[in-house]
Amino acid sequence: MTRTISIRRTAFLWLVGLMTAIGVCAAAASYLLARNEASSFLDNQLRQIALYVGDAPPSPAARPDGGAAHDPEDDFVVQVWDAVGRSVRQSHPAVDLPRQPATGFVDISANDNDWRVYTLITPDRTVQISQDTRVRQELATSAALQAALPIMILIPLSLLMLGWIIDRIMARLDRLTAAVASRDAAANDPIPTGDAPVEIIPFVNSINLLLARLHTLLEQQRRFVSDAAHELRTPLSALQIQIGNLRHDDRDARFSRRLTELEAGIDRAGSLVGKLLRLARYDADEAAPPPQPIDLVQLTLDTVARLNTLAETREIDLGITRQDSATVVGSLADLEIILGNLMENAVRYTPPGGTVDVAVIADGRNARIEISDTGLGIPEVDMPRVFERFFRSSPQHGEGSGLGLAIAKAAAERQGASLTLAMRKDGPGLVACLVVELAPVIA
Repeated sequence: MTRTISIRRTAFLWLVGLMTAIGVCAAAASYLLARNEASSFLDNQLRQIALYVGDAPPSPAARPDGGAAHDPEDDFVVQVWDAVGRSVRQSHPAVDLPRQPATGFVDISANDNDWRVYTLITPDRTVQISQDTRVRQELATSAALQAALPIMILIPLSLLMLGWIIDRIMARLDRLTAAVASRDAAANDPIPTGDAPVEIIPFVNSINLLLARLHTLLEQQRRFVSDAAHELRTPLSALQIQIGNLRHDDRDARFSRRLTELEAGIDRAGSLVGKLLRLARYDADEAAPPPQPIDLVQLTLDTVARLNTLAETREIDLGITRQDSATVVGSLADLEIILGNLMENAVRYTPPGGTVDVAVIADGRNARIEISDTGLGIPEVDMPRVFERFFRSSPQHGEGSGLGLAIAKAAAERQGASLTLAMRKDGPGLVACLVVELAPVIA
């Protein structure tokens, strides 16, 4: 059973877990840092209470605490006066702070420093405890830094963690994107939703519905073209027979020229119908004939021989300039269609007196068939559209239907071959290049 996954729910759970972890870590780190700071501060207070308790002043030369390491600025200034105002205790003789007239807290400035002073006045004595305000500021600054330090460390870590979480969540969308991008144009199966987040499943279902409708329309179009081509072949064949009968009965040759023109028109229509039917078969993904070893040199020679009559009629020098030994495995019918269309185009669109050179080149693991002509070529602006159906580059001279290159391209794709057209670099004309993988050599 497929388990649907929600981006919103997954992100919420991950973020709740991340924020909880950050909060716990920050609270624990702040607690430990604050506890250590408070412990140090309170230890110093205990130490000073132990030093200053009682009436006998401690000896500066030999402190009873053994000279424990501490910051002298943290020490309290303890001053004690008797009832008549005589000093009976002075923890820091170098610091002489004035006696305050009333019990309570007060801020004073003395000895170039600011002090926080607490004075306790009793009938028999006056006790005054003072602390440098810089100690309080340092404590406040230290506490603030220690509270912020865990957050400052955890924020970058949380951003890295958040990036990893987002990548993990978006990975499902990436896989769905890759699945859609890798689909063949002829694929009619729906886009799988098993790994898709629940939020985009309606969107994917809508795309699948649209693809199904589009596939239905394309299938209807292919069937229409195929059926129309089949239906047209019968009346065209009948017309050919009728023209033959008329030519036989035309003993005085009065209608010979008209019959020839009519026959040529019917031949063109028959050729167009045949091409439409062939395209319909390619569009329908009709299975290719079983692959077989093919000698490209022999195939090229046969194609040149078949078109030699047309070339002589148009005064075109058609020949082979290079014949590298090359054997491929594929459909003979498809390769015949490709080479036939390319060579026929080259012959038909080359002016009289021109040349069409064919070369079979073995290049590493591939075989390359190049067909070079000395025609007008194709304008660069029309190059991206040369393989479109019914597209004819301007000027539209000749009798082509605009389907030959489209058929050759479809046949090349079915054979896994590469077909390109480019202008010649050594002069006017066009170069058609067919690249096919060579058959593996069996040792």
